[in-house]
Amino acid sequence: MKKLIPFFLLVLILPMILGANIAEESTVEPPMIVVEEGMTQPVFSKEEAIVERVFIETEVDSDGDGENDRIRADVIRPKETEEGLKVPVIYEISPYRAGLNPIDFHNVDVELTPINPNPIGGKPYAADLPGYYDDYFLPRGYAVILAESIGSGMSNGCPTSGDMQEVLATRAVIDWLNGRASAFDADGEEITADWSTGKVGMTGVSYNGTLPNGVATTGVEGLETIVPIGAISSWYDYYRSNGAVVAPGGYQGEDADSLARAVLTRNNPEVCLDLMNQIEEEQDRITGDYNEFWNERNYLNGVENIKASVFVVHGLNDWNVKTKQFTQWWEELEKHDVPRKLWIHQHGHSSPYSFRNEEWLITLNKWFDYWLYDIENGIMDEPMVDKQKEDRSWVTENA
Repeated sequence: MKKLIPFFLLVLILPMILGANIAEESTVEPPMIVVEEGMTQPVFSKEEAIVERVFIETEVDSDGDGENDRIRADVIRPKETEEGLKVPVIYEISPYRAGLNPIDFHNVDVELTPINPNPIGGKPYAADLPGYYDDYFLPRGYAVILAESIGSGMSNGCPTSGDMQEVLATRAVIDWLNGRASAFDADGEEITADWSTGKVGMTGVSYNGTLPNGVATTGVEGLETIVPIGAISSWYDYYRSNGAVVAPGGYQGEDADSLARAVLTRNNPEVCLDLMNQIEEEQDRITGDYNEFWNERNYLNGVENIKASVFVVHGLNDWNVKTKQFTQWWEELEKHDVPRKLWIHQHGHSSPYSFRNEEWLITLNKWFDYWLYDIENGIMDEPMVDKQKEDRSWVTENA
């Protein structure tokens, strides 16, 4: 005959048994990244990844409706983040995800205005990069965020062609990942980013790479690195040249206002009409002078505030965002001793992904691993500059 455990003993030992189970479960280690040869390896499944759409509240009210603008952001992250894995983020924001409106270019057949002897002082319409951020980096233990800038797509607010409102709205994603801003789903339920380490790397081509330059100059905590590709450092030098009104290659008659109108793809765009007219007036096509409008869009003014590292990429035959943009940026980065790296190539307004795929992905992998995962892989001990020569061969050199 089996002996039964007395009830009073069961009462005493049951909590101990349950406690042991709880303790055993709590010691289970969360899944980890795998590092080989100084690089994270593809061990997480993209097919099983968690995908969510959030609307992040910014600190700006660019459309003047009395409520802070919200930007739409799509997040994809490894499913293991539900099991305790915390991951850094690769973040790209763009005004182009919803397409472009027809562009009303300015008339360029006008007389030049005499130069004022005592002056006050880009829309790159390139297609988005092929989608490799999530394909390549999510399996290696990164989350990827693709967002729409203010005034475009499902974001509200108004586009402002690179001014501080647009920069601060872009920064809101980093603030959310670090618990300093709020985000909501489509039903208005608040969403947190407790799966994030808070470390962020921004990247993108053209306008998508220009906004990271601006955000970096705010010195925001959590932005560890940026990789601007074919990016603007001063909007004046994109649309003006020593007082002359110019335009990016292939887009005669374009200006900051026509860019803003082109990317104004939000619902109810008429709420931004006054602001569009204000941009048209303040950009001053009559004199071409450098004024406060352009000064606010000059990121060279804020390089001293940069806390992130910067990996600059530019084409030597880029007639959209001309080479002056990266040379003056690079000089200021050097002056302020910002950790940096440079790739310059013989192509135009494009990413190395389209013509030097393997080397580019390895370098970018190591760069993000070093700055976002603190993996000592020697990337900062390599020559600072990779340069493609006229014969299409590549050389390295120290700056």
